[in-house]
Amino acid sequence: MKKYIYLFIIVFTLQSCYYPVRKDYGIYSKSLVFSKDKKWLINNINTDVDSHHREMMSKQTLQLFQDLSNGKASDLKTAKSENLIQNNIPFEPQAEDLETLKNSSDFNFLVNIYTFKVRNALDNSIGVQYEYKKNETFAIMDVYDISTMKKIYSFKAYSEVSVEKGDKATIFNPSTEMMTMKNFRALLKSVKKNAVKTY
Repeated sequence: MKKYIYLFIIVFTLQSCYYPVRKDYGIYSKSLVFSKDKKWLINNINTDVDSHHREMMSKQTLQLFQDLSNGKASDLKTAKSENLIQNNIPFEPQAEDLETLKNSSDFNFLVNIYTFKVRNALDNSIGVQYEYKKNETFAIMDVYDISTMKKIYSFKAYSEVSVEKGDKATIFNPSTEMMTMKNFRALLKSVKKNAVKTY
């Protein structure tokens, strides 16, 4: 009998931890094409997670693009230290920003990632709630073709968790930090799964 009680508790706990990550590619293809002669520049990640998670995001993104491009990816920090790039790059670059990049570097693609915590009402909330509360976050990856100065890829991963008035919030409700990291990993997973290699 105890086995069944423990099993019920585990299933209930896991169910309360589960929440879907919704995905939206907009008008763009799911796939990025990687060829041996094309170079990728990974911009600094614009995120409000803590420094540990920010560093993890940067390393994992660079590693993925290095692997898929056969070593033809660089992050902005490295590119600046090697004098390949002089200035910072906006997260929503205008045509003139991309034109400057086109004329002053030999990178072919620019990768921008940013995350945002829309609502964090459930963070640090435990017990019966006296009002409706919700956590909501998203992460977006945009890729620009520097030669044409156009966006060629955009993928948004977003999630939300809510507790109704009168219901209990528990330690198993995910924080916005956890949700942001899950959304971010969905970005990388999609790039890896749908990548097209031509070398």
